[in-house]
Amino acid sequence: MEDDGKAIFEKHFGKPGEQVPAVDFADLKAAKTLMEDVRKSHPKGGVAIDMGVYQSVCSPGANVRAVWYRLSRLGLLEMMFQHVYSGGQWSDAAFKAAAKMELTWLPLGVTHQGLPFDVEEFLAQVQAEAA
Repeated sequence: MEDDGKAIFEKHFGKPGEQVPAVDFADLKAAKTLMEDVRKSHPKGGVAIDMGVYQSVCSPGANVRAVWYRLSRLGLLEMMFQHVYSGGQWSDAAFKAAAKMELTWLPLGVTHQGLPFDVEEFLAQVQAEAA
């Protein structure tokens, strides 16, 4: 059964260790807005967003799974650095850096200590985008 879950994950997302495709930062922003709207209208949670709904807010041909995955990594950053993020909005520079930062798919069921990407490199990319 575990192999079935792994195969399904790889079919719908990517193979662990492979690079997550870069995406358009505007798609990240649109998906983030969608998520925030859903959270506001369902504050108690318990709501899942279908990939088709994400597709409806992204540009035609967008790799929605890569958009979702990159956005979920930003969500980890928000949780770990709430004292910095503090419920504000990500800048365009942060979305642009997140859209193309080096990122690999994690294996299904694997927990990760810390963030699964180089935070210092991400912050350097954000600074470069802002310049």
